Amino acid sequence: MTLKEPITLAEALAPPVVDYPQDGSVRPVRRHVWEPVETAAIPPGAAPGLRGRSIAVVGGREATAAAVAAALTAAGAAVHRLAPPAEGQLGGFAEAAAALFAAAGRIDGIVDLNLEEPFDRSGPDGWEAPFRQTVAMLQACFADWITETDAVRLFYLPVTWLGGRMGFGADRVEQPLGGLWAGLAKGLPREVPNCNIRILDLTAEHSAEEIGELVSRELYRWGAFEIGHHAGRRYSLRARHAQPAPPVRALRPGDTVVMSGGGRGIGYALARSLAEEFGARVVVSGRGAVPDPAAVPALAFDEREFRRYRDERLREAVAARRVPQVRGELEKLAQERELWANLVSAREDGLRIDYVQCDITDPEQVARLVDEAGDRLAGVVHNAGVDVPVRLPGKTEQIVSLVVRVKVGGFLNLLRAVADRPPLAFFCSVGSLTGRWGGMVGQLDYGAANEALSRLGLWASQDGEQSGRVRRTPVSTVCWPTWERLGMITNYEATLRYMSAVDVREGLYHWKRELFSGGSGESTFIGDVGPAMLPSVLRGYQQDTGLPGIERLAASRYYLGEPLDFRPYAALTTEHPLAAGELPCCDDFRVGGEPALPVSLCLEYLRAAGDWVLPENGDQLRFAELRDLDVDLAELRVGPGRRTAVLTRHAEGRWAPDGDWLVAVTLERAGRRLATAELVYRAGELPPEQAVLPPTGALGAEDVAPPAPGGALGWSGHAFRLAAWQRDAVGGRLYGRAEPGRTADLLLASPAPGSALPLNQLENLLRAAWLAQAPGAGSGSASAGAAGQVRRLTVERLAVAPSAGEGTVLLVGTPDGRDWTGYHPLELFEPCPVVLRVTGLRHH
Repeated sequence: MTLKEPITLAEALAPPVVDYPQDGSVRPVRRHVWEPVETAAIPPGAAPGLRGRSIAVVGGREATAAAVAAALTAAGAAVHRLAPPAEGQLGGFAEAAAALFAAAGRIDGIVDLNLEEPFDRSGPDGWEAPFRQTVAMLQACFADWITETDAVRLFYLPVTWLGGRMGFGADRVEQPLGGLWAGLAKGLPREVPNCNIRILDLTAEHSAEEIGELVSRELYRWGAFEIGHHAGRRYSLRARHAQPAPPVRALRPGDTVVMSGGGRGIGYALARSLAEEFGARVVVSGRGAVPDPAAVPALAFDEREFRRYRDERLREAVAARRVPQVRGELEKLAQERELWANLVSAREDGLRIDYVQCDITDPEQVARLVDEAGDRLAGVVHNAGVDVPVRLPGKTEQIVSLVVRVKVGGFLNLLRAVADRPPLAFFCSVGSLTGRWGGMVGQLDYGAANEALSRLGLWASQDGEQSGRVRRTPVSTVCWPTWERLGMITNYEATLRYMSAVDVREGLYHWKRELFSGGSGESTFIGDVGPAMLPSVLRGYQQDTGLPGIERLAASRYYLGEPLDFRPYAALTTEHPLAAGELPCCDDFRVGGEPALPVSLCLEYLRAAGDWVLPENGDQLRFAELRDLDVDLAELRVGPGRRTAVLTRHAEGRWAPDGDWLVAVTLERAGRRLATAELVYRAGELPPEQAVLPPTGALGAEDVAPPAPGGALGWSGHAFRLAAWQRDAVGGRLYGRAEPGRTADLLLASPAPGSALPLNQLENLLRAAWLAQAPGAGSGSASAGAAGQVRRLTVERLAVAPSAGEGTVLLVGTPDGRDWTGYHPLELFEPCPVVLRVTGLRHH
């Protein structure tokens, strides 16, 4: 087939038109860059939470380890030292870690000083022994840590040396391989749900004593995953949405691009795009030889033939008890089939995609790979990767080393191989969100390798001798989410629980813009965050960022509180310090004349607990209703002497015989019950409900006066937008129109957390019920609610549609204020959406 003419750069970089699936599995991605931002200082002195803890100090220089140990000991902790590996040591780590754990009796946390020496690009394998040692230490702790439900006790804190601003400031990146330990840390909560993490980034100028002091101050004060200290200031990272620079150079026909990997998956998609659209020659590579269908006939099977062949092999494997081995062989064969089919397709279409066998971890083979490009080498893409998803206890030293070598060793080998060439148009590494935010269960080493790759890219982008001549070549790292059913995916559906996938055409569009922009550093492409969230993970997300879905994450973080005890899929206990000064709504609502926490906000705290204790794989469950609510109104007060309320919330889930998932939630204050309720979750989408509006507003309707000031319950209307209420002259029903509210008017938080419940509409309903039920509240009584004591509030059932807070709701209640229906009003006599139902509401 004759190769078609190359297209223009504008055509190649035109954004694709994508029809995204309705299920949200594939969503648009936005490009973000990371920048250090100064964050709040922490109190001086060691954290009180250190007292009584048993802590292992691993790796690093002896002087630094001694200073850290001294600071922790002074804070009341018991310290156990695991010295760095001896020179040339590559084994015995598991035994040493197990012996330390046995001698300590228990380990509550690990301070990992890892690689403290400056980076030596001539000896890039210096990471291997200390990284194996770290993995062994975590494996020694795993059996104890995985059963821990205390959400406070456990921690892992690695110290990195990237300039005090995580490599993103104008600072010298002293040791980029610290990214290995940073990436490992961010993935650890997926393996150990109650493990808290803090990555502490420092400068080479910090003394051993300063390091010890900072470590003792940062522990047990959790929040952002990554914290740096530079020039006396404390930093975290913030994501900023940013477009790449306009293209500065495109590929020309005959230009050559060298790729590590590239024969399959997303690498081949890019290789084909560059060859087809620009007439470029792309040299792809892999560890194996070019597949030969003469030697392996199954390579040429069509899909039906291959399924038949695979099924026969598996039947034979079952009989011979060799299923794991045969599955591995079939997986390798599937990869070879994909590679062979891609090379055949490229050849038939006249594309210059050449395959070269190359072990990217071998410097000599990498040098030969680059030489294959000749004198028209225009760019390099480091795309190779190995992912062996195995939970932490099953990680072998060989697996860990291979996964890291391909990413880290491959990068450095390619960097050396092009060092003496003229500057290239691009040198691009393929990273992953598993490095930036931690991977799925089983990807600890893969996430570590990808984060190290990003940090090496930052190091190589710096001016100076350490980057050689490649400093004039833009060195960039692109961190991707999963591509839609393409690439190194063991379980595509499982990945969607962490992050939505990117459409292949959209991914290629973004990738080519990165290659031709001349930019350097790390670019992260982010879609929608999935439901696979843990309390320990959520606390690591910075709230003041431009991340997609940050409003939802901010709300989840706000209503999460501080975890105290967590059993995944079963139970959660949290603590919520509520300062009245940070809650304007507490001055809006009063109990017995004193400022109080509004009941609607109390309901949101109760409801929000349920999302954390859904059963495993319970993504299809939807909140259906809240039942058996019981609120002690007196305990809502935050008046004089009670300006700060500390609430403790406990939620526990179980299956009901009818298939509903039930979550019992309790809110307590200083050991006294404040509120209890049961949350009901059901599978599938809840069916919408419609009904014809009742004949409200008949002639002779009476206005219902608000409660007099100083009554048992009162609303000022400053934070909540209060509705005017009338009583129907015919049926005696109460009705009023409640407008949507803004949580920014209720809570002093940035960004203001949203709410799943319609707080303004609920508050208006509760107020109307009080008008109807307060002592002396006869029909149209002007003194309604003026008298009476502080009471309990109970509700038998409360059901709310997700759209209830999106517009004005017409609330219609029975004369006694016990049963209510909320409508999104349409034309009279037309069926309207029912968005809210409350039954059995009583003040006692």
